[in-house]
Amino acid sequence: MKAFLKKEWMEMTRTGRLLILTVIFILFGIMNPAIAKLTPWLMEMMKESIAESGLSVGTPTVNAMTSWTQFYKNAPMALIVIVLMSCGVLVNEYQHGTLVQVVTKGLSRRKVFLSKMITVLGSWTVMFALYFGVTYGYTAYFWGEDKVEGIFFGAFAYWLLGVFVLTALLMCSAAANSGGQVLMGTGIVFLVMFFLNYIPKIQKFLPLRLMNGLQVSTGALQTADFTPAIIVAGVCTAVFGIAGTLMFDRKAL
Repeated sequence: MKAFLKKEWMEMTRTGRLLILTVIFILFGIMNPAIAKLTPWLMEMMKESIAESGLSVGTPTVNAMTSWTQFYKNAPMALIVIVLMSCGVLVNEYQHGTLVQVVTKGLSRRKVFLSKMITVLGSWTVMFALYFGVTYGYTAYFWGEDKVEGIFFGAFAYWLLGVFVLTALLMCSAAANSGGQVLMGTGIVFLVMFFLNYIPKIQKFLPLRLMNGLQVSTGALQTADFTPAIIVAGVCTAVFGIAGTLMFDRKAL
C-alpha cells in the first residue's frame, strides 16, 4: 500500500496535476481579498457610465467581511475544480488495465481503494488549507484590525462538505466505467440534496447547510445549528466509503 501511495504521488507530480491544483487554489485565495480591495476602485471607474443611465452609486465600504464573503463565493468553484481533476482517479486505471498487475501481485482491492481515498481527500485537505491560508494572510494584511468571528468553523464546515462530495465521487468511481458516469453519479447525489433542501423540516440535517459558514460570522446562525448537518455528513461519508469499497471488490478490472 505504501508503494501504491508513492505511485499516486509520483503520478500527481509527473502529470502536473499537483502543480495545476496548487496554482489554481493560490489564485482563488488571492482573488478573495483582491476583489474586495479593488471593488471601490472599480465602482469609481464605472460611476460615470452608470450615472449616464440615470442611476447613482455610492462608494461601497470594504472590510475583512467583504473578503470572507468572496471566500465563500469562490469556494464552490474550488470544489468543482478538484472534483473534475479527481473524476478519473479510478476510471483511468480501469481503462488502461493498470490495476490488474498490482492486484495479481497480492495488493488487496481494499488497499487500492483506500489509497485512492487518501490521495483524493488528502489533496482536497491540503489545497483547501492553502486556499484558506492565502485568504487569511492577505485579509489580515489589508484589514488586520478588523476581526471576523467564526471563520475557522466556517472553513471546517466547507472542508467537511468537500469530503462528503469527494467520498460520493469515489463511490461512483468504484462502479462507473467513464469519467462522465462518475460526474453524473456525483451530480445526482448533489441534486438530491438540492431538492430535499426545499423541505423546511429537514434543511438543518442536509450537508448543504455546511456551505453557509458565513452566516456564523454574520450572526445569522450559531455553530450549534450546524451539528445535525455535520453528523449527517459524517455518517454519509462513512456509508459512501464502505459502499465504494464493497462495489470495488466486485468490480471487473
